This record gives sequence, C-alpha cells and structure tokens, in this order.
Amino acid sequence: ETIYKAGTRPMGLLCLNQGKVKISRLGTNGMEQIVALKKPVDFIGFRTLMEEKYFLSSAVALEPASICIINKDNFFKTIRNNANLAFKVIHILAKELNELEGRLLNLTQKHVRARLADALLIAHDVYGQSPNDGMLNVSLKRADLAALANMTTANAIRVLSSFAKENVIEVDKRNIKIKDLNALNEISDWGR
Repeated sequence: ETIYKAGTRPMGLLCLNQGKVKISRLGTNGMEQIVALKKPVDFIGFRTLMEEKYFLSSAVALEPASICIINKDNFFKTIRNNANLAFKVIHILAKELNELEGRLLNLTQKHVRARLADALLIAHDVYGQSPNDGMLNVSLKRADLAALANMTTANAIRVLSSFAKENVIEVDKRNIKIKDLNALNEISDWGR
C-alpha cells in the first residue's frame, strides 16, 4: 500500500510504528530506484517535511504497516521551543545525508556484483535475519532488489544465482538467507 506519492505535500512527521517500507524515486529513464528501506521506529519523509517542499519520492509498505503522523505545525513549534530536540533533528539529518552520500558513491563506482552485495547487506542491516531459519526478515521481489542495487531485474537474478552457486546465499523464492556474511562483505569491498 502506498503511504505517500511523489508530488504530494507532507501532512506531518511520519513515524513507522510497525512494518517495513521502501522509499523510492523514479529515474529519468522511468526506472524505480529504491533510495532507502525503513523499519520501526524510523521517520519517513523527514527531509521533505523539514524543507517544506513536495515529496520527490514515494513510500510503499512492503508488508502491513502502522504509521503515526505528528502534525507538522505542532512538530515545528516543538522544535522552535526545544534546543535539545532541534539539535537531535540536525543530527538525524546529518546522519541521513552521510549515509546517502556513501550509498551514491557505491552505486556509481561499484560493479554489479558489489552493488547487489551492498543491497543484500543493507536489507540485512535494516531488517536482520530470522533466528529460526536465518532468512532475511524481509521478503523482497527481484525487482525491488534490483531497484535497491541500481541494476536491471535480469542482472539481479543472474548475480543472485551466482551468489547461490558460490554458497554465499541460499534462495527460496523471495526469501534469502545469507550463508557467508564475510564473503558478501568481501564482494562488496572488491567493488571499490
């Protein structure tokens, strides 16, 4: 389900209470690019709200989700009257910007294997893995993995197959188990 669409204005600060969400933008070629994955209790659309602009991205739930909306006027008033909260907001924005800069560098300078390794590592870092079977705690379509890694779906499928043959991952439909985290990190690092 869509939480917000590109071209709309934020009503307030969105906080993800439950569920998993992807944040994506359409490129000039019309292809979806996933720019972030969100988990509870992440903020969604935070930068757009602070900039008081229209959303450039869209947020879509990957599973049933619960969202809390904090009225933007109340939020801005609280920030104006609370220096500690304002500093925390600046800290969150700076952290997001640093992460996005690193991700941009990786997407533009790494080869496809390293980019897909990064996508799997991001999913692992954000959502973790099931203690029962070791599968990633998110079920991603191949198109979503491709959009996260900035590649075609066909390339994502091909690279996933090669990772499985190398025994780095195990694939069961949309479920992926990282069998060798060190190998995946090495593949990511080789792409630099």
